[in-house]
Amino acid sequence: MVVAAIVGGSGRMGEWFANFLASSGYRVIIYDKNEPATHNLKRAYKGRWNETEAAKAANIILFATPTHTTHTLLKKIVVHPPRSTLLIEISSIKKPLRRTIGTLAQRGVHILSIHPMFGPGARTLSNKTVLVAHQPAESRVAERFLSTLRHQGAKIIRCDLDTHDRIVAATLALPHFMNFAFVETLRRAGFSLQKAREIGGTTFRLQLLVAEALYHESIQNEASILSDNPYGEEVLRVFAQQVDRFRDLVKRKHRIELMKRLKSGSSYARKDRAFRTAYEQFISAVEASAYN
Repeated sequence: MVVAAIVGGSGRMGEWFANFLASSGYRVIIYDKNEPATHNLKRAYKGRWNETEAAKAANIILFATPTHTTHTLLKKIVVHPPRSTLLIEISSIKKPLRRTIGTLAQRGVHILSIHPMFGPGARTLSNKTVLVAHQPAESRVAERFLSTLRHQGAKIIRCDLDTHDRIVAATLALPHFMNFAFVETLRRAGFSLQKAREIGGTTFRLQLLVAEALYHESIQNEASILSDNPYGEEVLRVFAQQVDRFRDLVKRKHRIELMKRLKSGSSYARKDRAFRTAYEQFISAVEASAYN
């Protein structure tokens, strides 16, 4: 049986992977410095709870830790690199890890760099994407791990470490930034979210639902997503330019120009294959929420 040690296993994503791997036939053991948080997990995943012993016992060590913590741990491993253990890191940003991942790979360490493009609330992997930014050659353990994800419905998309950060800047940092700015705008404008939700329409309610859900994520990880991505600032700069442009058109009441820009955006959106069913999916999402 393949043994997987999860570092940071008491966190929400660590617990998700613990449950996923255990249900897929792996023997799971947990390591986390937060001992009280691991109390219930230890009952479900009994094993070795010392970090060094866990590493020796495992075929896989999965780091479900914040990016900077993962970087620190991987740099320690560089000193005494394992030869047969597969290291898996799942960080949202790859730039801080790029050099260390390269060093480990050059020293013959099997390291798999992935990014699950879903949160710990995912009940299934159907229609979920996992980015693979670095995969060791000729690693059966890595192939089995990815096959397990694929078998459960995940879509595996391969890219390099640099491309990963470019993709994440647009698909993760940008929407998270927009939602945090949305909440901050309401806060500074003095709105009660409860009252605004009661009065607001379907678009507002669904937007607020998305925004509030993001605040359930790790604040440390969210700050990293926004500040550590080398391509994030450029994407947010373009977004800020568009906000300023729209604000100027609204201020000048330039209705015709606003319509031109909205038509251009509509033409762009219609190129998406999912556009045809977008409104129906939107209504379904609203009706499925508690705030319909």
